[in-house]
Amino acid sequence: MGWVADFKYDVFISYARVDDLTARDDPQPGWITRFHDRLRVALNKKVGRADAVSIWRDTREIRANQLFDRSIHDAVESAAVFLAVDSHGYRESPYCSQELALFYAKALKEPTGLATANDYRIFHLLLNNLPRSKWRPEFAGTEGFPFHNATGPEQDGEPIEPSSEPYHVRLSALVEDIYRTLKRLKERAAVANPVSLSKPAGFSIFLADTPDSLNLVRKRVLNELKASSELLVSTGVPPPFEDSAHEERVRREIAAADLSVHLLDAFPGREIASREGTTYPQRQVELALDYGRSQLIWVPKALSLELVEDKNYAGFLDRLENGPRKRATYDFQRDSPSSITRQILAKAEEAKSRSQSSAGSPSDAVLLETHRKDEDYAIDLYRYLLKHNLRPYLDPQDDNPGKNLTFLTQWMKEVGILILFYGAVAEEWVRNRLRELLKLAIEQECPLRACGVYVAPPRKPGSLTGLNLPLVSVEWMDHTRGFNARAIDQLLLRARAAGVGS
Repeated sequence: MGWVADFKYDVFISYARVDDLTARDDPQPGWITRFHDRLRVALNKKVGRADAVSIWRDTREIRANQLFDRSIHDAVESAAVFLAVDSHGYRESPYCSQELALFYAKALKEPTGLATANDYRIFHLLLNNLPRSKWRPEFAGTEGFPFHNATGPEQDGEPIEPSSEPYHVRLSALVEDIYRTLKRLKERAAVANPVSLSKPAGFSIFLADTPDSLNLVRKRVLNELKASSELLVSTGVPPPFEDSAHEERVRREIAAADLSVHLLDAFPGREIASREGTTYPQRQVELALDYGRSQLIWVPKALSLELVEDKNYAGFLDRLENGPRKRATYDFQRDSPSSITRQILAKAEEAKSRSQSSAGSPSDAVLLETHRKDEDYAIDLYRYLLKHNLRPYLDPQDDNPGKNLTFLTQWMKEVGILILFYGAVAEEWVRNRLRELLKLAIEQECPLRACGVYVAPPRKPGSLTGLNLPLVSVEWMDHTRGFNARAIDQLLLRARAAGVGS
């Protein structure tokens, strides 16, 4: 598995073998080999773990009459991003053309598409100063990453020496862009198809991994929780033990749970094999704070952080208890073990009462309508709404929306708030989509009472006008400088004032 879930390889390097040739008396490996090694090291340093990022490059000799290899085909199909090392040799290679065309076609069909936010999944590295008029159509709209020494448009240039300062500067810029794209893909994979997460009946609990010193406490709590027919308890993670597979499983369990419970003490627990210094209990807390609805973190009443031998872990506990929480909301309890089950049951009863008081009300349902280009911003808001006990529906569209009209109509009948995203898309797309949705709300007699436009980066030259309609006012929310929680909270207050849920 690659660092990005759902992909076997994070990066596929497509290159012409002629660009890796060396003279017989040259002690150094070829340019591509040295580049591959430096890219691997730099990306793993960005991630913070050795060998976390998976890079595929074919190093075999290929005969002139050999057909396109199945292993190459599978590697392209399994890659998150594609790195084309363009050169005169690349232009002459039929294999390179097939690799590029195959990735382009497969990426178009994937939910992610060819771009995540504004980050294109095809990276164009130039070993020669090739004029734009001769660039392949798959590179259209990109600037490319020049790794040649040409100083003028008429010069062809040669690949810059990997030991030189210009090389390191350009490699650093490339690594930053690849890492940012992989990180966005990883975050999207973590909450892929969030609407399809099935929520079972009853109050669901994720009981996280604990250090061995708390095994008896955890077992007792688990038995007490299972005695209630209204509680659904998920436990036993890990396995899987492998880092990326473990994270994917935990995210899925946490996203489906009403509450995650974390029992901690002076011992950090089992260390994740491929992540030195991080344990399963610690990592599950971090994932819960990012993706969970609600968290209960318990430590023994008498726990003294000064006596915790692992100082990094002691700092982690101290930040949980005393550090700034920013947007995270959780209960941190110092109490006796006998109190744990009682606290969990109280939270379940509180959630049940809240659910009954708001039954049939659209106040907790929000539709997030976005173009796939801006889906990353919608996922940020999706998490924020979950943490505030709201039910977000995420509806990503392409340039021809309306394919899921049945689901959309159903959602519109449930929601009291509609939010559209205006980032990389054209203003006209926002206008047209808003008109369509408001028309649907009127025709289906939907309970919609508030509507907002989430203005995502980049900065817009002006503002939308003419979007307010008699039945629904449209809130303009500026998020171009980063996520603006205050603007979202203001929209929610306006929704309540308009009678949603009253």
